Amino acid sequence: MATPPQGNLPANPTIPLTPEVRAAYQDLYDKIQAALDSTMDAATVEALNTWQPEVDQVLRKDDLYKLSADTAIFSALQKQIKSTNQGLVTLRNQISSIASHFTMAADIIAAIDKVLKLVPGA
Repeated sequence: MATPPQGNLPANPTIPLTPEVRAAYQDLYDKIQAALDSTMDAATVEALNTWQPEVDQVLRKDDLYKLSADTAIFSALQKQIKSTNQGLVTLRNQISSIASHFTMAADIIAAIDKVLKLVPGA
């Protein structure tokens, strides 16, 4: 698992989004969609369904700003990015918590396998 970034989120990213930042949001959106398509875990689905639309809004508002260069859209995009990124910190923590359960489950399964190997047919 990747180490999460430390420290505070940047106050105001460049708007319109740089190609690198926009690509990162798009990649995140695509990965959330792929995860939604491949999981039945209710907690994971709920967490991802909460933040995928927020990531989508960052991308949409960036598109709107590029088309109009409107001050109100600029402010809305800044607000959306801040809100979304704060939520992504929460999502990252939720996913880390869920992932820790997989490690625990793997440890338990390994211990069960060891017992069954040592005491077969019991």
